[in-house]
Amino acid sequence: MTEPPPDPSRSDPSPVDPGPVRRSPDPLLLVLAGIAAGVGLIVDREVQTGLYACAATLLVAALLRLALRPRAAGNLVVRSRHVDVAVLLAAAAAIAVLAAVTPFPRSG
Repeated sequence: MTEPPPDPSRSDPSPVDPGPVRRSPDPLLLVLAGIAAGVGLIVDREVQTGLYACAATLLVAALLRLALRPRAAGNLVVRSRHVDVAVLLAAAAAIAVLAAVTPFPRSG
């Protein structure tokens, strides 16, 4: 028995090594670091400063989501660009307003 000739439409081209894949770091890591810093301040009894740090981090996240292409924005992409930016800005504003109007006891 002989083997049938290979089908030219199904032939595998020789694999080409594209080289190392270069990926930029995910901007979400920067946002998580900022939020962690804010939470650290809150735990350290600098509640108002920590809340302002969290609000500022969310503002930076909104600006990153607005400025970066979807592929570069990584895990900051959830919905459309406008919805993501609006939600991040609203959360930042809400946290900043709550930090401003809530009376916190002064540490020290």
